[in-house]
Amino acid sequence: MSDKRAIIAEALLDGADPRERLLAAGASPKTADYEMGRAEKDPLFQAAARLRRQIAKRDWTLRLHGQLAAVRADWPAIPRIERIDPACFFTEFYSANRPVVLTGLVDHWPALEKWTLDYLEATVGDAVVELQGERDSAADYELAKDRHRRMSPMHRLISAVRGVEASNNFYVTAYNDNANKQALARLWDDLGPVPILTQQGVRDGFFWFGPKGTLTPFHHDLTNNLLVQVMGRKKVLMVPSWEVGRMKNAVHCFSGREPSDWEGEDPALLPPRLECTIGPGDALFLPIGWWHHVEALDVSISMSFTNFAADNDFFSAYPADTRF
Repeated sequence: MSDKRAIIAEALLDGADPRERLLAAGASPKTADYEMGRAEKDPLFQAAARLRRQIAKRDWTLRLHGQLAAVRADWPAIPRIERIDPACFFTEFYSANRPVVLTGLVDHWPALEKWTLDYLEATVGDAVVELQGERDSAADYELAKDRHRRMSPMHRLISAVRGVEASNNFYVTAYNDNANKQALARLWDDLGPVPILTQQGVRDGFFWFGPKGTLTPFHHDLTNNLLVQVMGRKKVLMVPSWEVGRMKNAVHCFSGREPSDWEGEDPALLPPRLECTIGPGDALFLPIGWWHHVEALDVSISMSFTNFAADNDFFSAYPADTRF
């Protein structure tokens, strides 16, 4: 049997009954009672038990949002709205922390017609870009993004995209933006203003490019985000922000959940999951704190934006000791 104190500590962390955990690990009832009696006299145990009660109360309070959301007629679908009025967007979705797919928002972008692999090769093929490479070499590729930084001429990357049916091994992401903003500058003229963004607009955006099969595991962002699909399709799975407890968040803004969890676990223990597919011209609003998992269903180019015409600074108050 594992260390009994460790079993008790893990049970407290998981919100489980420590005595039941000891019994499940092979302890006799007498031993379990002895260990619990000893632990309950420990000031650290007492503090941990008090913290567990506080977290349970906080989780209950957060879950109220889920009960209220379920009253809406469209729950749990993600609504699609054509040519939304900016004031309506900021009132009904931005300030309400609700996702929405916006259509008609970027129909005027030349990029929707222009951006093909041939066009990228002709326009920025000689540019040297940064990407996330060799992602298949490690399961923690998303957490250890610095380790996966690679440089490549754009034409070589395009050739790699053409050469695979599907892959998650290489992907140009927002994390590579500092290196790519200037390298891909010729593309920004193919974009246009977006009424819910600041006047600087699209030139503050982030470029995403990769083959079918690229993945971004479940995580939440530290800002509100607008994900605009330019080429190909992406499937997005989303879980509400108030489900932080059931999303097994242990490291920074990443989740221990996988999409397959919804196939093998008791539905009563799982958080609600929303799903949508976005294609060229669709803009998905990703509210801050909402967990999302993104999979490219085709060769894909996307732009994402955080420069909304509203306050979007939430990172300043983000707890420093969770940035690990």
